[in-house]
Amino acid sequence: MRILFHILARLPLPVLQGFGNLVGWLLWLIPNSRRRAAEINLRLCLPGMPPDARRRLVRRSLCHEMKTIVEMAVIWLAPERRVLGLVREWRGREHLDAALAQNKGLILLTLHQGNWESVAIPYSKQHPATGLYKRQGGVLDEIATAGRCRFGGRMLAADGAVGRPLLDALRRGETIYFMPDQDPPPGRGVFAPFFDQPAHSPTLVAKLVRKTGAPVVFFYGERLSWGRGFVAHCFPAPPGIDSEDLQTAVAAMNAGLERCARDCLEQYWWGYKRFRRRPEGLPRLY
Repeated sequence: MRILFHILARLPLPVLQGFGNLVGWLLWLIPNSRRRAAEINLRLCLPGMPPDARRRLVRRSLCHEMKTIVEMAVIWLAPERRVLGLVREWRGREHLDAALAQNKGLILLTLHQGNWESVAIPYSKQHPATGLYKRQGGVLDEIATAGRCRFGGRMLAADGAVGRPLLDALRRGETIYFMPDQDPPPGRGVFAPFFDQPAHSPTLVAKLVRKTGAPVVFFYGERLSWGRGFVAHCFPAPPGIDSEDLQTAVAAMNAGLERCARDCLEQYWWGYKRFRRRPEGLPRLY
């Protein structure tokens, strides 16, 4: 696998994205759990969308998801100059600058959309940053971790004790970043709206903000067509994310994630089983 990743990292981005697009088309044509999850999620989250438009969005979302996967070889292994040059523009950079100027650390939040690593890894070249990640195991885990850390970033496995290291990083004035659009383990989340659906969502962000007063900025990397690179989008956090009420704070966090997703619907991973855990009394979806 290591050799394969190094080969992929040498290929032009349009070639890799073309391959990802082909795999995405196949996932759309052949019945599978990823396509089914995307169809279920879109019926729930965008009920007013016409069926034809919804089918097109399922296809495009699956294609973008596969593009993200094959692009990782470039972002993790390609030469520094190439990787840093992939971000063609930073939109909303003033929100990052204003947050950093507070000297309270910074919480950067992203989601399964576009290519978040295309922004997070170059950011770590500019500012000390610690990211949370899910262990993959084996060679893939080694490649991913080394790639994410090679410009000065640090990674922290989400399956361990993360609260104290993240607090320490924020109190040093550093940045932490992760993806809270995931279903956390029992006891670490509450249900809060996401596209008007109850989504079991992590409380970690709200607790860190409460303890440190660190500002929160949302971001994602929008994929440009024809392999031209990515645009980094940064958004300020919605009001309420610093609320003492945990439910209010988590709802504000989800509102920020939803804003990112609505900004570029076709690049959100609709095939991700976001609503796997359900409130008591509601039927399972997947």
